[in-house]
Amino acid sequence: MISTQIPSKSYVKRTSVFYTLGEGIVVSADIQSKSRTNLTHYTRIVLDPLSLKVVKSSCDCEGYTFRHHCWHVEALKQLVASDEKVREEVMKAKEEMLQVEADIASWG
Repeated sequence: MISTQIPSKSYVKRTSVFYTLGEGIVVSADIQSKSRTNLTHYTRIVLDPLSLKVVKSSCDCEGYTFRHHCWHVEALKQLVASDEKVREEVMKAKEEMLQVEADIASWG
């Protein structure tokens, strides 16, 4: 069972929000390991552009490698839900992605 206690934002070292037409809105971050302070893990979640629900996740930590779930992914989900700046970037990426898809559809 994954701990429900989410670490503070100080564990998140870098975030990036972008979209790909084939996947959706991607939110990635480098999240510091709790057990090894000199190690960061690349963590990524993909959001459905319409519902903004997580459809894919990944992390390069050992826990995710073996269990396909880890606290880094949960921390990134929590960050998206609670951080206003990240949420604004997600909404901006959503608008851009939907506009590009509408433009492509109009080529018809």
